[in-house]
Amino acid sequence: MVIVVALLLMGLFVYAAFQTAAQNHRLQLQERALRGEIAALQQQHAELQGLAAYIESDEYIEAFARTKFGLVMPGETVVEVDAPPVPPAQREPGERWWESLFGD
Repeated sequence: MVIVVALLLMGLFVYAAFQTAAQNHRLQLQERALRGEIAALQQQHAELQGLAAYIESDEYIEAFARTKFGLVMPGETVVEVDAPPVPPAQREPGERWWESLFGD
């Protein structure tokens, strides 16, 4: 009877140890995945901080004012090129894109 109880307790200890090891393994995998996610988010954060610094810079503000509003610096001359619009290339079904540019 003592041997049966001892074997039963031994089985319970082995089962508990196996469950603990399995849970430990799952937690390590989860931790590794979370660390990877943290690294990706830190990289994204650094990129966004760089973008925010660029948007706040005088260089960006000047480029934005030039492209969106057509502003120029004092002493500069604005030159506007008025060219006719280029019609889109007409292609036949199945024709490769370069064939419409260079012919046969």
